[in-house]
Amino acid sequence: MRYIYKGCFSALAAAFAALALAGCSLQDIADQLSQNPAADSSAQETQPQQDTAVRPSNIYDSEDTAVVVKKDYEAGTIQLQNIRTSRRYTLNYSGTTRVYNRHGDDISMKQLEEGSVVTARFYRENKALSYIKAISDGIYYSKLDNYSMDLEKGTFSTGGNIYNISGHIVVISDGREADLMDVNKVDVLSVWGYDNMIYGINVERGHGYLRLQNETYFVDGWVEVGDRIMRKITKDMLLVVPEGTFDVTVSSKGSSATQRITFARNEEMAWDLGSIEITVVQKGSIIFAITPATATAAVTIDGNAVNIAKPVELDYGLHRMRITAEGYDTISQYIRVAEPTASIDIELQKSEEESVQEESSSADTSLAQNDNTTASPPGTKTQTNTDTDANDGGEESSESKESDGDDNKENDDDDDDDNVISSDSDYKVYIDAPDGVEAYLNGNYIGITPVSFAKTAGNYVITLRKTGYQTRSYTLQIDSEKKDVNYSFTELSELD
Repeated sequence: MRYIYKGCFSALAAAFAALALAGCSLQDIADQLSQNPAADSSAQETQPQQDTAVRPSNIYDSEDTAVVVKKDYEAGTIQLQNIRTSRRYTLNYSGTTRVYNRHGDDISMKQLEEGSVVTARFYRENKALSYIKAISDGIYYSKLDNYSMDLEKGTFSTGGNIYNISGHIVVISDGREADLMDVNKVDVLSVWGYDNMIYGINVERGHGYLRLQNETYFVDGWVEVGDRIMRKITKDMLLVVPEGTFDVTVSSKGSSATQRITFARNEEMAWDLGSIEITVVQKGSIIFAITPATATAAVTIDGNAVNIAKPVELDYGLHRMRITAEGYDTISQYIRVAEPTASIDIELQKSEEESVQEESSSADTSLAQNDNTTASPPGTKTQTNTDTDANDGGEESSESKESDGDDNKENDDDDDDDNVISSDSDYKVYIDAPDGVEAYLNGNYIGITPVSFAKTAGNYVITLRKTGYQTRSYTLQIDSEKKDVNYSFTELSELD
């Protein structure tokens, strides 16, 4: 430790004398003075000089709102990205750096999540981080699994709230930076933002892949993964599934089997269905009751029209039901047949457009009646009473929110898949690279790249696979423009 000696001339003389008595030469005295030069004589006491590399944790000269990009624990550094300019920079941290979560509690640097939006205070000259805290007045969702993203519009939606996505959003998956297209709708996310803009996403639980082998008997049947995935089985399918351990069930023609499988992130698991015992096909008789009885409803089961005026006979297992009626909302859901006889009660809800027309007609009738009797006194109001909750549609008071991460079943609409593959559209989506890999559209095999499929607007998942390489999937937002679209993706990584 270096010291600055301060005092009057007499103190300096005393120092010479003390050094001389200690046996120091004039050169030693000169060296000592050069290391500890005298300072302003107005100072009253001797003080240690602060090392410029170590600053008190409550002093800083710069403050910034930024996204945490990555941390290097061995080097003691953290990389941040400014939320306004998107400029990246790296700061040094030490044991004196104060680290806080969004509630103001002390945490370790390892507990500060990548992707989080923080306030950082630091010394610009030596890039020393003094203070860092996750912001408490911004957007925050923890372990979120019920959301949607529109990559074309650049929006992120959840719970009725719609946010914009920053053009320089930081996406972290498994400790590494990823692209927004790498995020799949089965992933569980932590999301951070500020002022209605999403700046950071951390994929808490990602996705893996399920391949069914010897699946011929079960083709056109159903596969369920926990309560998250329900899909129609196709030949050579490769299904994107959530990371974690789930009960996987396949069913077809009255036969079914369940296997508990653990899916790791970005890894493929195969289930051989060849050893499953095929049981005798069982059928159930289903009676449909639709309310109101006056509605003329068309019912399809697994895409085939059925006559509900009499009991409908269906194989045991899962079926997709669709009910349409003019003036009512369409109902599309899954039903499970597991008993010899059962009844299904369906209550149709009037469509919003129909309800608006009826209210308008009712109001016109009321006004006509008033015209035929007496005029309303000036200042009176005509009020229509409804059963709508006064709080429905209201905005939440705070923009900061947390999700409990409850799983929600994802029922993929297979009609959309069929429409894309069999569409008569003159325009196509081309997958040009990487070359020579298997390509799957929403889990259905479409060929070896380069490959194309009919262009239909919507969200789709392209999965690329090659033996000995890591499987990758990408979420695509296909636009409705009348022109072809080409995609080229990075080469697959070879497995160790």
